[in-house]
Formats: sequence, C-alpha cells, structure tokens
Amino acid sequence: VGGVVARAGLTRRWVSGLGLTETRQVKLRVWDWWSASTNEEYGDYFGALETEFEARNPDVDIVYQVVPFGNYVQKLSTAMVGDTPPDVFQSSVYWAEGFYHRGMLRPLDDLLDADAALRGTPAYIGESAFLPSAWRHNHTVGESGSSVVFGIPQIIDASCLLWNLDILQEAAADDDELLALFQRHPDGAVDWARIRWDAIESWDHFRSLTRKLTVRDESGEVTQAGFLLSASSGAGLFSPWLAANGGRFQDAAGTRALFASPSGIEAVEFIARLYWVDRVCPPFRRQMTDSEMFKERRAAVVVAGTWSGKDITRDTMGWTHFGKTAFPPGPRGDGPSTVTWGNMLVITRRCENIEAAWRYVKFVGGLEGSVLRSRHLGYNGPRFDFYETDRWRQALQERPYLSNVKQICLVGEKLR
Repeated sequence: VGGVVARAGLTRRWVSGLGLTETRQVKLRVWDWWSASTNEEYGDYFGALETEFEARNPDVDIVYQVVPFGNYVQKLSTAMVGDTPPDVFQSSVYWAEGFYHRGMLRPLDDLLDADAALRGTPAYIGESAFLPSAWRHNHTVGESGSSVVFGIPQIIDASCLLWNLDILQEAAADDDELLALFQRHPDGAVDWARIRWDAIESWDHFRSLTRKLTVRDESGEVTQAGFLLSASSGAGLFSPWLAANGGRFQDAAGTRALFASPSGIEAVEFIARLYWVDRVCPPFRRQMTDSEMFKERRAAVVVAGTWSGKDITRDTMGWTHFGKTAFPPGPRGDGPSTVTWGNMLVITRRCENIEAAWRYVKFVGGLEGSVLRSRHLGYNGPRFDFYETDRWRQALQERPYLSNVKQICLVGEKLR
C-alpha cells in the first residue's frame, strides 16, 4: 500500500516513515482534470505514462494532482500565488490564452528553438509535427507584436455528426440516396462499416436524409429521430453549423462577436427548421439527452465529438456500428467543415525546474505520448506521424468508426 501511495505523490512524509527511500531529486507537479478515479482506462494511462517517463528520467518524480474541470481556473489562480503551484498542467483552449496574458504561463519559443530534436522525428514537437487545427489555440500575439507559443498540443478534438449505421444500412436497402453515403471496398462492394466523411453534400441534403430516417407511430409521435436537438446543447450545437456556413463565433483577437452575421442567422434558422418544419426531432425532454437516445438506437444522427466513440462502445457493451462525418456546407460555406480544438500542456511561470518540465512536455507531446493515449484511452492524436503508426492502423481495424477522424479534424475551423 505504501508503494501505491508513493506513486500517487500524496503523503510522502508518511511513506518515508515506512522506510521507503526517495532517490529522485526533482518533484514535478503536474495538474490535470483527467482522473485515474474516473475509470480504469485513465488509471492505466497515467500509470503507464509515469512508469515510462520516470524510467527514462530517473531524477524526476511526477506528482499528479487532479483538479475538477469546473474548478480549474479558480484553483490555478489561487495556486499561482501559493506555496505549491503546478509546474505543468493540461490546459483547455478556453483558458490557455487568457492564462498567458495574465502572466501565468511561460513562453515556450526559446525551448522550441533550442530543442535538439530534428524536424520530422518522433521527438520533434514544433509546429510542422502537428495538424494545423491542433496548433491554432497554442499561440498568441505578444507585446512585441510577434507570435508567442505557450502550449504544446496533446490531443485534437472536433465536433462531428455521428450516424447510426444500423439504421442507415437498413434504410439503404431500397434507397440509392442513402446507399451512396457508405464507403466502397476496392472491388466496388459496399463497406457497411464505414460512412464517407464528406457524404452529406449540403444542408438541403441533410434535411432530405433526416426526413427519410424519421419514423413516427400512428399518433404521429417520433419513435426514431432523424436528428436530435438536446435541450442542453447550447452553443455547442450552433458552432459547427456556423463554421460550415463560412462563419466565425468571434474575431481572431477575441474582442468582437461575429456570430450575429448572415452566416450565423442562417445557421440558427436551419436548426430551427429541422425542429419546427421538418419535425425530425422529438420534443425536448431534459431527462433524456441526445447521447442517451443515440445509445438506445432511437436516433439516426446526433451532434457529437470525434472522441465520443469509445464512450458509446463502453456504455452499450460493445456496439461499434456507427460512423462520423463532417458538417455539410451551408449556402455560404465552402465544403464540409466543423470546429476543432487542441488542448495542450503548458509550463507555468513559477515552474521550479524548467528543464525537467520541458522533458515531460516533450514526452507527452511527442509521438510516443500520442501512442500511449491511443492505446489506453482510445484517442486519436494531434500529430501527423501518429496516423502512420501500427497503433493507429490497429485502431482502425478494431473500430471502423475512427476512419474519418483525421479528415474531419483537418477541415475544422478554430473553435472560436
């Protein structure tokens, strides 16, 4: 038990009292909202990450601290003026730039410039190693007017449309429009396990499909939703449709709202039309989320995220016959699109050992870190070279719903 607690970095004085000797010179404090207590997958990931990193860095002892997502900003603001601030933490794109401008994050440009890793190698963590959509939230304009990098991406997420392929396959038996949504094998046979990432051609096409896929009983009540609008969706539902119509939520500096544009108005009208005119959605019910209805196989398509497949498979005892697409272009759009974001590792201004912190950021942000997250958490990665690994090819075989994830992330616009 003492050994377990020692690895957790919780009560080291007590552990020392048991006679266990500490030989590591550097205590690296790492904060995250991902928690080993959430499920065994996170426990396995952090265990493997700590084991692998400390084996290669015998002078460093990682001390993890879990901070709930909703408390992150307040806790970090307090910790930065306290006795034990974190050295490194995972930052959401919602906070990272603001943290930097408040003087809480260390610029990383000098570390990137001095890094010995060669461009194109697994250890390289410069801009060219990452998908463009993963590198959009980790830099800003500094006081000198030049770009400043303050974070290294560790994941890449995107909003997507999530399709029930059981429903689509059954309906496609006598409908060529629905049949055309599926990918094809090299011999021309239909690949029922995979939908084309750009299968939905336009907003009108989406309306046509969801009307066909809506089923009602004799009283007119929707028993199978063509599409779902959740009462708690908020702006998360609006943003990707706005992006698909060529719009943005705000300007690049974050100082002016842009969503009340013709693109934004058309996006809201389109969503309202699905609900009130096409009636492809059941009535709002706060007690039933769109995710729950999708897992119960009562919806043909919902708005979800590129990360959501593993949770659905776990919660449904193994169901994987669903697929992901980008959002179809609206009348002002230019091809399929969505919104993307890449949460990142950052080093705080009060970090006591920059060199050790940088080694940790390089390990997590390098190719090996991406492979670890895929193996233990089922995530795709923000790096180009990740998609050439045996691990990714294995994941595609095991979970065909991942087949479109890279392309969806590539066409995404910045979340804000």
